[in-house]
Amino acid sequence: MKFIFQKWLFLLVVLAFLITFAASWHLHSYLAELSAIDMLESTLSGVSRKISITEDNLKAVTHLSDAAALAKTHAFALLIASDPSILHNKEKLDAVRKKLDVDELHVSDEKGVLQWSVSFNKSLNYRGYDMNSQEQSAAFMPALTDKKFELVQKPQVSGSYKILFQYVGVARIDKPGIVQIGYRPERIIEAQHLADIKQIEEDTRIGTNGTLYIIEKPDLPADYKKVTRTGNSIQLSIAFGKYLLTAELPEEEMYVSRDSVLKVLIIGNLILFGVIFILVSRLLQKVVINGIYSVNESLHEITGGNLEKQVSVSTTAEFCTLSNGINETVSALKKAIENEAKRLDAELEMGRMIQTSILPVDFTDNERYQLHAGMFTAREVGGDFYDFFAIDKDHLAILIADVSGKGITAALYMMTAKTLLKELLQKHPVAEAFDLANQELCKNNKAHMFLTAFAGVIDLNTGIMTCVNAGHNPPVFIYADGTAQYLKIKHCLVLSASRKARYTAVDLQFKKDDKIILYTDGVTEAMNCSKQLFGEERLLQTLSANNASPQEIVELIRTEVSEFAGAEPQSDDITLLVMRYK
Repeated sequence: MKFIFQKWLFLLVVLAFLITFAASWHLHSYLAELSAIDMLESTLSGVSRKISITEDNLKAVTHLSDAAALAKTHAFALLIASDPSILHNKEKLDAVRKKLDVDELHVSDEKGVLQWSVSFNKSLNYRGYDMNSQEQSAAFMPALTDKKFELVQKPQVSGSYKILFQYVGVARIDKPGIVQIGYRPERIIEAQHLADIKQIEEDTRIGTNGTLYIIEKPDLPADYKKVTRTGNSIQLSIAFGKYLLTAELPEEEMYVSRDSVLKVLIIGNLILFGVIFILVSRLLQKVVINGIYSVNESLHEITGGNLEKQVSVSTTAEFCTLSNGINETVSALKKAIENEAKRLDAELEMGRMIQTSILPVDFTDNERYQLHAGMFTAREVGGDFYDFFAIDKDHLAILIADVSGKGITAALYMMTAKTLLKELLQKHPVAEAFDLANQELCKNNKAHMFLTAFAGVIDLNTGIMTCVNAGHNPPVFIYADGTAQYLKIKHCLVLSASRKARYTAVDLQFKKDDKIILYTDGVTEAMNCSKQLFGEERLLQTLSANNASPQEIVELIRTEVSEFAGAEPQSDDITLLVMRYK
């Protein structure tokens, strides 16, 4: 009778608790989602207004800037008509340029050839330039025949300055010719920066960790609106002009109020359940209590690591079944642990194969440089890699990096990062390549991985290497006389840590027989049985007064680290790249 009473009482309490919890959960979840959607809709409405205002401001600034530039050009044309002699006096012409607050003044003859020109850059000379020779300047040729001609070109990158530049031209008043000014449109550039959609994305706050996405999709209907629920967040998307605006709020922020109420509900129910349990427990027979204690003691030993422990409580049939079930579970767990260990070994071996398969191994000497590299994996494979490749016949790129994380995940991320960096370094300067790579790696980085990297591109004719250090170990530079020192190059933020990170390049000058040694932290953080680190100072001592070849240096460092560590297992890979400029 006591067992039946305890059984049904327990089932009724649990059933009441589950029904109350489920009803409260669904009700508060529904209310939390409605509140979140209202908040997201209000945010997107504000974003729409901000986009509209910034676009209108950009148009207004552009119009005012163009009008002012056109007025300056007409004023210059009138000044020439009233006093043509200023064209023959370069000092006066430059004074006019400064008074007009522009960067260039140009005047052509009746054939469209520049005969009079002045620029803020004294090294440039445009005299004799045929305006009809290029598409950009040919747009001003109608001014030779049309006295009412005026043209304000859109800002574009100047071939001479490699910066954004704008030209304005009108017809010469006193005789056929083109009157033109050129200037840097700084106000327009600033307005474009303020109107940048990405800037609006970054400046808009949605809760604490919410995200705003602005995508250009001009084919959406004006009344487009969609709510999307994912496993971790809720999204609201609306159409605004040519843009699709999407606001995302993480689930943990959306359900803050619901979770607070449910915590109180759970605590109240647990207290009630505890009171009932205490009252009922007084009715339990001592044999049951003693059996539970015996089982718990055995389980404590098992959870402490003693998987050989057997549970043997047989005071009742129920305890016999429980003991047998626990013993069978422990036996199955032992087998599962053995199988998991085998699986992990296979995964590590696969990661090692992935990591080593994409590393270049052809170290054939070149008449202008000598290079050698090596990657020596630890038991738990990391994400180290190196690379070197010719950008053209006169430029060589070298690269070393260390990916956070271990195993196959790190190896696959390493492949992605290596391929991306190599492709960008072949097309862009080093700093720009790192900027683009960082933006790309930050996308969909759900594993929150990052990598330290050092890359340099050397001009094999001049020996000048342009390089960027993204949080990597400082390289060692060995001069031709054997002197070794660390290169204290500015550390930029590691790649894939923040989209706002920007990277700065510096130049290194190589002379004949100078060498650079790139390495990962598996070298300096190698540990011996006394828990001492190999360290940067020991590495520098190893390399000082060293005139060995790159291959010998790689082997030397590996041997020194191996002898230092002894039998102590290492947790990180060792990757080395040595280049000698010949």
